[in-house]
Amino acid sequence: MKNGRGLWGPAPTRAKAALVGTPIWRTGADVSTQLNTELPLVIGGKTLQPNVYTLFIDLKDNKWTFVVTTWPAVQHWDPNNKTELWGSYFYTPDKDVLRVPMRLEKQPHSTEELTWEFLDMSNSGGLMALLWDKVLAPVPFEFAKPSDFAFKRSRAPATSWWTVFCGAQGVQALERGR
Repeated sequence: MKNGRGLWGPAPTRAKAALVGTPIWRTGADVSTQLNTELPLVIGGKTLQPNVYTLFIDLKDNKWTFVVTTWPAVQHWDPNNKTELWGSYFYTPDKDVLRVPMRLEKQPHSTEELTWEFLDMSNSGGLMALLWDKVLAPVPFEFAKPSDFAFKRSRAPATSWWTVFCGAQGVQALERGR
């Protein structure tokens, strides 16, 4: 929740509100944010195979980088656990599988709760977007095999194929068959 905080102001404000003393933003609350995909996705020219990935954003002034890693997320804080992450504590880039720039867009209205959305979806891909405060930060993606998505969409309308889980807030974005 924004709760009246100045989230995206000068670097000291942003660092205090989002990074909480860590090297990279966990893009969620407490538990590391995860992407679970059952279909291969192409992001920034790199193919992500079906798997569960952990998401981060490297925050720089007006230049954000979307980071996908194979770091597993742990559900409860354990300061002795160095093989799984809680938030972004103990994060290191050695398990990163891709880094791509994000486009930052100013929105006319404020989004109170951190939200992940899938926008402009088609059988070939769409945008995975973070919305919070007056910022929209999308990342374009494509399905490695668009025919697989069209097939799944037509065969199993009640099944989800990719989700983003955001920490303590639970599921923030979920695309379902139509």
